[in-house]
Amino acid sequence: MMLADLPLRRLGRFPVGFIVVMLLMAACSERLSAEPSLSTQVSAPSPSASPPPARPLVDLRTKVKGKVLLHHVADDGDAEWAGKLKVGNSYMIAVDCAGSQAKLTIVISEGFQTLRQCAAGYTTFTLDDYPVSKPEPHTLTVKAPADARWAVLVARLS
Repeated sequence: MMLADLPLRRLGRFPVGFIVVMLLMAACSERLSAEPSLSTQVSAPSPSASPPPARPLVDLRTKVKGKVLLHHVADDGDAEWAGKLKVGNSYMIAVDCAGSQAKLTIVISEGFQTLRQCAAGYTTFTLDDYPVSKPEPHTLTVKAPADARWAVLVARLS
């Protein structure tokens, strides 16, 4: 036997051995897939399951100092609301929104308007314009996403 014949003999046996190993692996994998797997035993959450509860709304009355001129906590699905109040030009607006990723709009008689991301949580806006004027009637309008819970409070600065 020559040294040059040795690699050819090994090369001739390699494809046969490779095919036998592949057939054995295919047979084993078939047998394993017939047994119940962990992924089929774990039940997936049902589509009707409700999302995790959103954070509770902040009690705005405990966060704001001054005389409360208007306070409203929205009912479920209360997407638009308007309230009447008398304010001068020095007051604070506190707002909290939860349960949505969309934006909440606050408008006071077209003189002040702001957009607030609901997921951002509780915040206040202070409106000061000196000298302080006599209080006048205004309308505060809140437009919120339908799936949001929200609260608004307006207080005179003390």
